[in-house]
Amino acid sequence: MKRMIAVFTAFASLSLGTLVLTAATDIASAVHDDAQLRAMVDEIGRAKALQLNDLDKAYFVQYATSDASLTEIIASLGGLISSNQLRLRHPTIEVRVGDYTFDNTDSVYSRTGRQGMLPIDDDYAVIRSHFWLSTDEVYKAATDQITRKRNALRDIAEPERIPDFATAQPVQVIEKVRIDKPDTRHWEDALRSLSECFTSHSSVTGSSLRLQLVSSAYRIVNSEGTIVRIPQELAELSIMASGLAKDGNRVWNHDFLTGLKGSDFPDPAQLKEHVENVAAETEALIKAPVTKEYTGPVLFEGEAAAEMMAQVLADAVRLDRKPIAPPGMSNPAPQMVDSVWSSKLGQKVTPEWMTLVDDPHESKYGSVTLAGNYDVDDEGVPAKRVTLVDKGVLRNYLSSRRPVGTIRASNGHGRLPGAYSGEAAVIGNLFVQVDHPLPESDMKSKLLEQVKAAGLTYGLTIRRIDFPSTANLQELKAVALLAQKNGYARTLNSPILAYRVYLDGHEELVRGLRFKEFSAKELRTVDAASDHPYVFNYVNNGSSFNLVAASTEATTSSVICPSLLLDYAELGRSENDEAGKLPLVPPPPLVVHH
Repeated sequence: MKRMIAVFTAFASLSLGTLVLTAATDIASAVHDDAQLRAMVDEIGRAKALQLNDLDKAYFVQYATSDASLTEIIASLGGLISSNQLRLRHPTIEVRVGDYTFDNTDSVYSRTGRQGMLPIDDDYAVIRSHFWLSTDEVYKAATDQITRKRNALRDIAEPERIPDFATAQPVQVIEKVRIDKPDTRHWEDALRSLSECFTSHSSVTGSSLRLQLVSSAYRIVNSEGTIVRIPQELAELSIMASGLAKDGNRVWNHDFLTGLKGSDFPDPAQLKEHVENVAAETEALIKAPVTKEYTGPVLFEGEAAAEMMAQVLADAVRLDRKPIAPPGMSNPAPQMVDSVWSSKLGQKVTPEWMTLVDDPHESKYGSVTLAGNYDVDDEGVPAKRVTLVDKGVLRNYLSSRRPVGTIRASNGHGRLPGAYSGEAAVIGNLFVQVDHPLPESDMKSKLLEQVKAAGLTYGLTIRRIDFPSTANLQELKAVALLAQKNGYARTLNSPILAYRVYLDGHEELVRGLRFKEFSAKELRTVDAASDHPYVFNYVNNGSSFNLVAASTEATTSSVICPSLLLDYAELGRSENDEAGKLPLVPPPPLVVHH
């Protein structure tokens, strides 16, 4: 788990260009008293001189460590499945050879230097020795990478000529950190009690609650003069349920409660209500009819609207750089799908009444904590407020220190490891702002107006999408099969709670729908937005599909978005040839009466 929040500059190499956010005396004192920081600062001073014979010299070295206490508790049907606590220190060593214009990154040979684990004891000598040996190994690998990259370039007729690394002003910030240990007994009892709610819902054949608590400190020291020590926290409660419909098809449902601390969760009565809602919704899905294909207006209400925006904007608001590879090699670059907005800068991409802003500095929206709040990214660059879309026109992208296209500077959004070294730009707090919104209560009427105008008998309202995705392998195959059959590269995760809305206003829950082609391009068809923004906090692994637990690296993001009415979307039937079979005998009694 990585969550980047603050930055500092090494007091050992201050320059006039350093942005000092913490007093130098405080930095010196903190480094002296912090065995990890002191070992990192002392060893990086030597690493700056790395050069072997006539090979390329190291021009940039960075050490980063995630010092974390992790707690995971899983319960089901009133019983504890597992309860684990883990304490670890995970280092990342980055060595760039060459210069800012041309270095060893961004080729198919480039790799990020992750080197085992640091000791959890504050032993200065052992920690420094680890960085010394690991830096030596990563440097030697970097010299090999740049040699291979040069050789590959000789065979490319017209290679793209852009710098490999953006310069950045060093900064100084040190925050107090404390690795907290949660009251595991309290949370074990809480999950036992909450998971027991499913015992009265016998048709729900699979259910679990998973609690993840992370308390950590993130440290950065680099050869430019940046030092970072900041707290990182995560608290997430996942409520998941599944069952089999009469036709043997699996249905599933979930609710993710994501914040930064356990205190961000609702009170016990509200938590129980969340669990009961998931159980009741899953039972309703099991009984719901399979619907036919649908083309027409779709109302994404609150939660679903924010989930949709989180998915389609994940790669639309950033640009990805393709790696250099020798001709004829099995090159992953052609398989990399360009951002749908990669050529849209200065063009209309949403209605003129919509503006998209990413502002990581906001810590709350009303009374709700924003999980995407941070002050500095994991490259040591201060976070900036970025207006991505202004009155419908694309004005900017999120960026890290990896130059791409016409982007030559970071705006402080490098928050996750990218492919082929470097960092990927990731959403912080993304605000969907609209002019002249409709009252939330009028959105259904607006949908039915469009349904009637289109000559349809019903419209579609979606209240939850499978994002982050908890789909199993069977569902992933179904989504891939539908995409392959229809010949498109992008789609939206499957709707979980989808309702037919008839002209007389009554609603019917349905299942079996999958989106056809769907991307940020569809935002041009948004016809109306409500006046009630929904705050969606989520764990973000950087991919648009965002499969739960699919990556060891993740951060936290927030999307604040009102309900959105699209005047057109296409959904098809699930292509599923592997339906399961219902149990031969009914379930045993889950509620024991004494």
